[in-house]
Amino acid sequence: MRFVLNQRSQTVRTNVLRIQLLLLLIFLPPHVAADLPTKIAGGWTSVGALGMLLTHEAGHIGVAAATGIDADIDDFTVVYPGESLTPRQQLRVASAGFQSQWLLSEVAFRYLDDAQIARRSLATGAIIAHLGISAAYLTFLKDRKDGDIMGIANALGEDKDAVAALVAFPAILDTWRLLGKPPEWVPSLSVASKGLMAAWVWSW
Repeated sequence: MRFVLNQRSQTVRTNVLRIQLLLLLIFLPPHVAADLPTKIAGGWTSVGALGMLLTHEAGHIGVAAATGIDADIDDFTVVYPGESLTPRQQLRVASAGFQSQWLLSEVAFRYLDDAQIARRSLATGAIIAHLGISAAYLTFLKDRKDGDIMGIANALGEDKDAVAALVAFPAILDTWRLLGKPPEWVPSLSVASKGLMAAWVWSW
């Protein structure tokens, strides 16, 4: 029974992610959508997206290993079986995925207009996955008991919607950076918000 439920859960997550990426492409500004075939290569874009997904999970595993916490992977989710985490530990491991993808997203934005189509495509895929992961945690993964949003909320003793709003802020700015031509303060504000939140986590 558990295997069937896990299978269905994985199918739902996969389908929702595909729908999110489809909607992202549908609502692209016309000038961006028209240029996509000449600007990016599908294969490299997929590699970039996969890299971002792996980076998110690697962030959890890396922080857990660095702080002496046993981590395991259950249904593509990093869990901490048998561990009794302090609020500080829970905050750090739960937010590590977001911190990792924030760092990689900023690297990707530097290559978004690179002259080489492979690097440009990798960057685009990574940023799209970054936005997709954020969207997933703001919607159907927000209430998941072992999810990142709930983990952060439990560690802080705060409402999950407040935590989701903090995660949404840089994601909204980064969507603008990817799809539009924002003023210079938008990238600066996005970088600052990511950096300040990461610094606060490690000083808490």
